[in-house]
Amino acid sequence: MSPLPTIGFDTSAINALENEGLLSDPLMAGLEAGFRVLLLGLSAEEVISTRNEARRQALLSRIRRLLRSGECLWPPHEITRLQVEAHFRNPSAFDWTRVSARARSYDEGLTAQDFPPELCMEQHAEQSKAIENFENLWTGLRPKLDAVIAQGAKRPQSFAEAMKEVATVDGGLFWHIARGLYGRVTGTPVNEVQLRAFVAACAPFRAVCYAMTMAWYNFSLKLQEPNEPNPPGRNDLLMAVYLPYCDRFVAKDWPQERDLRLIAAEARIDCEVVSLDDFSAGFSPVGVLARSSTS
Repeated sequence: MSPLPTIGFDTSAINALENEGLLSDPLMAGLEAGFRVLLLGLSAEEVISTRNEARRQALLSRIRRLLRSGECLWPPHEITRLQVEAHFRNPSAFDWTRVSARARSYDEGLTAQDFPPELCMEQHAEQSKAIENFENLWTGLRPKLDAVIAQGAKRPQSFAEAMKEVATVDGGLFWHIARGLYGRVTGTPVNEVQLRAFVAACAPFRAVCYAMTMAWYNFSLKLQEPNEPNPPGRNDLLMAVYLPYCDRFVAKDWPQERDLRLIAAEARIDCEVVSLDDFSAGFSPVGVLARSSTS
């Protein structure tokens, strides 16, 4: 028997499911019957940080229902730490798929506990500060890069072009990010050969590095068009760490869907990023009939 397909839900999709109320019941029933659902630690933290208590309780009930069909994974920083530590201990035997990302304490806490309002407000403040600092870091680089481009440097016209011609060249930003993330965990410098081997071998770490580089492209480098939607922020991009664990990643945020698809392609991660509307269509009466007629 083949394993059940694994689905990850972004926070935007969880919010949309809750907004749909009873209309989401066919999808929820379908998930319990035929999918392994990953509740993402970053989504759990975002739900807990919801300031409106009634909304927070409703979302917590929603994610508890999702947990019936699966499990919770650690937040991105913890997954990164676990993967780096495993590689640092034994590079020759490293296999990222053997490093558990399951957050059992999150499973238990989300299922059994109520969260006091003070904790939720503290979580909201921490989330807001982290998002602000992240965007300030990258937007602060734009004037410097604009000045370089004004002097004749070419501005990349796509994320793929920026990666190929600027970020992933020797000494490029991508490798600076990877080296910094690895060294922050181990406290020691990593040589270039080991770093490149780790990036090639560890899909979650590679995805995080591409997500950070996407932030650089969006906030620091990309030509900003009039009326263009705001680019995905910190949490939206760091959801990339979960892509290697999922067969499909479901979101309800078009700029995030677009950028996660680009990250998956550049990072060579076999995960389909889909909109909630497209995913839900398979659980509507029309979708169920269509699947039955082709089976």
